[in-house]
Amino acid sequence: MNRISPNRLPAWCQAGLIICILLSTGSPACIAAQKNAQEIKRGTDVMTEQTNPNIGKKFPEVTAESLAKVQESIPDSCRGKVTLIAVAFLRENQSQLDSWLEPFIKKFGGQENFTFYEVPMISSGYKFMRFIIDNGMRGGLPEFKHKHVVTIYGDVQSYIDALNLDPRLGYAFLLDTKGIIRWQGQGFSTQETLDELFSMAAKLAQ
Repeated sequence: MNRISPNRLPAWCQAGLIICILLSTGSPACIAAQKNAQEIKRGTDVMTEQTNPNIGKKFPEVTAESLAKVQESIPDSCRGKVTLIAVAFLRENQSQLDSWLEPFIKKFGGQENFTFYEVPMISSGYKFMRFIIDNGMRGGLPEFKHKHVVTIYGDVQSYIDALNLDPRLGYAFLLDTKGIIRWQGQGFSTQETLDELFSMAAKLAQ
């Protein structure tokens, strides 16, 4: 089989790559983000209700098939559970997302009232390659995560606008049992911000 050149396809198309991101490729926002990616320094930020209008807002609907080939509609699919959703636009932000997701899964993964989703969001221009992309992601992720990865192929700008996101950063959104955003982090986690995340998650589950 001929090798696909990385210059022709986004890096997330390569088999074996672990994808835990929401990715927009081909959009003006993504192009600008790629040009400025190197400007982002390692760091973190936590948004509160006083500083972020997203707090108290229902997470925008994401309806698509998971890597487990099950139709999901977020946030309805996670209704009744406290949910962490990881969002990013660049492959380089994978480590940022892992810094939130992995500790969350380790602490709450075995509890029925908690869950998480990774939402790769890809430009509709790559929809014809969905089979290749999805199979590449399946090959790079442990099977238990397949049902938690929901990929959108379509209009990603609407999500950027709705959540007022900087596409150069990775994001973590904590939703309550009704799908309302109650906490938001961005960039890399720290022990302090993880403690805040865990505390809020436990509070929402009461």
